[in-house]
Amino acid sequence: MEGLTESWRSDRVVRLAQVGAVACSVLLPLVQVGLAFSYVGNGIGTGLWSLAATAAYLPLHLRHVWYAARAHRPPLGGWSLVVMTAIILGATPLAGNMWPRAYTALVVSFLLVLPAPWSYLGYVAVVAAAAPVAHALGLSWAAAPWLTFSVLGGSAALLLLVWLAATLTRLQAAREALAQRAVMQERRRIDDDLRHSLGSALESIAARGDRAASKVATSEPAAAAADLTGLADESRRTLAEARRRVRGYRQPSLRAELETAASLLTAAGVATRLDLPRGGIPDTIAPQSRNALRATVTRLLRAGPIGACTITATVWDGRMLLVVRADDAAETIEVRP
Repeated sequence: MEGLTESWRSDRVVRLAQVGAVACSVLLPLVQVGLAFSYVGNGIGTGLWSLAATAAYLPLHLRHVWYAARAHRPPLGGWSLVVMTAIILGATPLAGNMWPRAYTALVVSFLLVLPAPWSYLGYVAVVAAAAPVAHALGLSWAAAPWLTFSVLGGSAALLLLVWLAATLTRLQAAREALAQRAVMQERRRIDDDLRHSLGSALESIAARGDRAASKVATSEPAAAAADLTGLADESRRTLAEARRRVRGYRQPSLRAELETAASLLTAAGVATRLDLPRGGIPDTIAPQSRNALRATVTRLLRAGPIGACTITATVWDGRMLLVVRADDAAETIEVRP
């Protein structure tokens, strides 16, 4: 139940980040339309041209933002970017001297759709042209630098939101992939364990059963009875071993937990190393110790940039301890089987 709750919260955060990026991409153009009606030197005509051009290019821009926030490039994004560029540049002479603020959406789409270095070249060229174009449309040189700063600040804010949403999406995908891989590894471990332990015992039982059956067929009742008695004893031992192993499988695997933690940190860009003792580690880990390990990994993922992390398993005074060391900080977790 706890895992389902954490997964639901993670999904909700990712969706909120994606929707937030799109919502902010809508808000800035709406502010631009309002300025087109109210700014000094503009009138109803320029406001209507600004409104019409915004209604035409905004769906294309939001399409670029939505795909980028989900860590994808939009299909046929180059063509939609061409149409968007034509609309914004074509409306420049008609939509008033504050219309170059709409270049914010244009440069953001450049970076989201075009590959490097073309996206960077387009970004620099459009930002550099914003102030001269606004001045040519009647904006004073005193206000033109502010317009350039507005394009830079608005584009930076939108790009941060989009890249944050894309990063969360990638982390969620990596988490799901790691969870699936951990399940597959655990299944392989159980399969190998059963094949090497119960598998050989069951083969021995089958062989003794065949021998007993052949002795009964050849009229050797005494020898057959001895084999059948041994067969029953071995069957009981195998059943007890099977029950013991099933109880162990219900407990989480310590090795699987450690490998999943290291994989999560590595996927987040943290160079992580597992340092395990040569004598081996316990097969299982108690729920309290498992929750403590997961809480530590979660704190590391949220803490910010981390250079490296080492997870060391040591035996101290007869107890198994996990030492999670990240840069200069360390945390110790007692492993209870």
